[in-house]
Amino acid sequence: MILPQTTLERAFDELLERVRQHPQVAEEFQASWAEFSLIEARPGGPHGAAMSQRRHAEWFLLERPSAALDSVPALSLTTEPGEKIPDDWESGCDALLGSFASVFEVTGVSAGEGLWIRDLAGVGEYPLEDAEVSRALSSGDLLVGRIFPVGDALYRISHASGCFRDPVLLRAVRRDLQRAREGRRGVLRLSQRDLEAMFFSASVDPAPAGLPGLQVSPVAEARAILARGGLAEAEIEDVFAGLASEPFDPTAVLPGAGDRLGEILATLAFETQVDLEAARRALALAWPDLSSPPSRREPRPETVKGSAREPSVTRGNSGAKSHKTKPSTPIQKQVEAALSDFDRKRASGADLESTFAELERVLELEPDSTADVDAAPDFPGVVGAMVVEFLWEMDRERGAAAARPLAAIANFAQFAEERSVFENLGERDLLLYACLWLPEHAPSGDEASRWFVALGEFCDWAEAQHGVLLSTALSASRAGLAEALPRAVELNGVLRGPRQALQSGGEMAVYEAPGLARTSRGEPRPILAPAEFLARLAPGDFLRLKPAAGESFEVLCVYPPQTARLANLP
Repeated sequence: MILPQTTLERAFDELLERVRQHPQVAEEFQASWAEFSLIEARPGGPHGAAMSQRRHAEWFLLERPSAALDSVPALSLTTEPGEKIPDDWESGCDALLGSFASVFEVTGVSAGEGLWIRDLAGVGEYPLEDAEVSRALSSGDLLVGRIFPVGDALYRISHASGCFRDPVLLRAVRRDLQRAREGRRGVLRLSQRDLEAMFFSASVDPAPAGLPGLQVSPVAEARAILARGGLAEAEIEDVFAGLASEPFDPTAVLPGAGDRLGEILATLAFETQVDLEAARRALALAWPDLSSPPSRREPRPETVKGSAREPSVTRGNSGAKSHKTKPSTPIQKQVEAALSDFDRKRASGADLESTFAELERVLELEPDSTADVDAAPDFPGVVGAMVVEFLWEMDRERGAAAARPLAAIANFAQFAEERSVFENLGERDLLLYACLWLPEHAPSGDEASRWFVALGEFCDWAEAQHGVLLSTALSASRAGLAEALPRAVELNGVLRGPRQALQSGGEMAVYEAPGLARTSRGEPRPILAPAEFLARLAPGDFLRLKPAAGESFEVLCVYPPQTARLANLP
């Protein structure tokens, strides 16, 4: 059965009416136009007022998380308690929720019946059921908009979509989207707000709301957006300088897809609270001016005479500034060496104590590297690319406030920086990170919990969206680590002391009873530590020890009991 167009429209109109009846959501809807479009709605064509308003409504209902509802409106407003649901209401809502927006190429037409379209972002093909549209289009046409599933593997495209018949444009879109997919797996998703900026707004000079007719330079507009996101003037100039370092390509249809702008946006996603979609559009419009000769650029704002320019900084999730540091020996090389040596020694029958001692020695970082691990964003390689995709999707699906804590997954990206095949990640990698790396580098128990929650969310997403069984690999240890990690990190904070690094070296042992640990060979190790510290240890905790006075041993670091699983992995 094919869903009638009238059913789809009734469901859409009913959802809009429910938005209007909810005061807070209605206020969000009115305010969100400024987020969606840089231009005033104009009559005629795909830029026309009615079409722009319809695309805005589709985006608001089906993509944009509502702060008042804590979800996308279409997910929360489909039913009311005790209401009688019309027969076709559920099927209409299902079609709306199953829709998505993208850029499509017409690949085949059966005049009077329908046509085939290819998603140039996700590279899937879809049959459209629309006799009228099929008579107007030809192979090679470009459709930009939202498609809805209407049954029997058929789709229908929104009447607010745009159609472009331009071979040069088609080739440019293909090229840009292919470049955006390079170095990443899975489906490339485009927001309806992305499409509005790319295809329906770019040729119109923006005028800020409330100031009709006043033209503001694209660079000034970009500067204002970055400043609202908390960037200092020196940081904004660094962004502009980075963008100016690559010439603007006037044939690019999708600025930000695999180019210098894309790199800058990825950095802003990790380091700042800037509205990424607004920054993408504003910087794309400013790029031609920034990459032009200096005489044409906007003059730099004057600074206080004699003042020094701030150094380049990174920002953690709190927004506090800190100098960016990196270990002198890249962590990924340390991990690779540790894995290789661990496998070799265990295969030859080496005991648990010696293998863990070597792992600890290799994974030890420079003393200051714990200060700002969460703020280091530049992670090349496959895992880093997947992390960027994960954070973009979380931002779009949940909103910036809900997604921001998940930026802590940047730590795992740094840890696994040189993993060349994402599918090869498994339980060993997750436990090396969660059991050994994280306890030594998380600055507090609360941060350890946040880092581990981010890891779990990333694993769930990787399994659901890409079929890489990370969530399954973590499942056996997940609950235990969630409880044990904060305690281990807090104990390590006591051992470390203020702003100090944990000591390296020592041997591994398992805590057995008050004041006593035992190595894998069964040798007892009396522990020298304050009574309040020992009281928080739990049987099964792993300890790294070094000889102290007499026959006692000093605790250098605490690791969760789940560390034991590493010795049993193939």
